[in-house]
Amino acid sequence: MTDMHKVLVCDDEKKIRETFYDYLSAKGFDVTLAENGKEAVEKVRNDYYDIVVLDVMMPIMNGLDACREIRKISDIPVLFLSALGEENNLLDGYRNGCDDYIVKPFPMSVLAEKCNVLINRHNGNKLQKELSCCGIVLDKNRATVSVSGNEISLSNKTFYLLALLMENKNNILSREQILIKVWGWDYEGDDRVVDTHIKKLRKALGEKSVHIKTIIGRGYSFREE
Repeated sequence: MTDMHKVLVCDDEKKIRETFYDYLSAKGFDVTLAENGKEAVEKVRNDYYDIVVLDVMMPIMNGLDACREIRKISDIPVLFLSALGEENNLLDGYRNGCDDYIVKPFPMSVLAEKCNVLINRHNGNKLQKELSCCGIVLDKNRATVSVSGNEISLSNKTFYLLALLMENKNNILSREQILIKVWGWDYEGDDRVVDTHIKKLRKALGEKSVHIKTIIGRGYSFREE
């Protein structure tokens, strides 16, 4: 990873995307573009970003829905940009998980400064973003997992599954709870997909898989013993 901050900019208007790209790139950011909320969510699932800049009104998936989906899988800063500037609009933004909200039009310098402030604030809490237990270390910022000092490879879903279990260690999570948190509310497939990913996780953890417990009739739990 480079030292440049990675910014995902999502707006359905091509001219606006290009303007943001040119300005933020000139300010030293590594910029990736998306044209709707669904595309933005998929990019967050598959890559690392320091911040997501979202328009609110977009086709396919609007910014509010996209922010809710992002919050299920990541705690990276989300900055809303919108022409909707009424009090209820701002409240909707914050209630759906954004970190800040800028009303259009605005000076481009404000966008760059907001990005820097939110990224620095988030990075200041990095120590809280590392989960460590029983020789397993999961770094949510870098999306890496190591077992007894050796980094292992996990798919995105298996990574989020492990993070969820470790965040709730010694507590039991049902299949339904795991599905909602890892796969989202709109998942309509077989809930046994959870079992499949538990098997993959245990295989990847090797001898540390003893900490992933099946609680018959109730779900799964990460246990320290």
